[in-house]
Amino acid sequence: MSDLRTQARFKKRLSVKFGHDQLENIGFTCDVSSRGLYLQSKIVYKPGIILIIEITMRDGTIILFEGKVRWSKKAPTEFSHKMKSGMGIQIQKFLQGEDVFKTIFLQ
Repeated sequence: MSDLRTQARFKKRLSVKFGHDQLENIGFTCDVSSRGLYLQSKIVYKPGIILIIEITMRDGTIILFEGKVRWSKKAPTEFSHKMKSGMGIQIQKFLQGEDVFKTIFLQ
């Protein structure tokens, strides 16, 4: 099956905090595009949920945005060492650090 996405994707592994109402879960970015990212985490939400997502850059800079879960995949616990759980997130609205995001990920 061919990949229908047209945005360039960048492999970046950065620390992420996320949650529905508060930043209560942790995960990592795996790849990022101008419109979204793959968030790897043992905690996944159902498609359609709006999450608050905070990316912490290596220099401590914070990028904060609202993102919509487009798809999610939960690996069974017994296969978590082989299969990865995570979510595809579509960026809805930046709350902080949009200029940093564009500079880092969209060069």
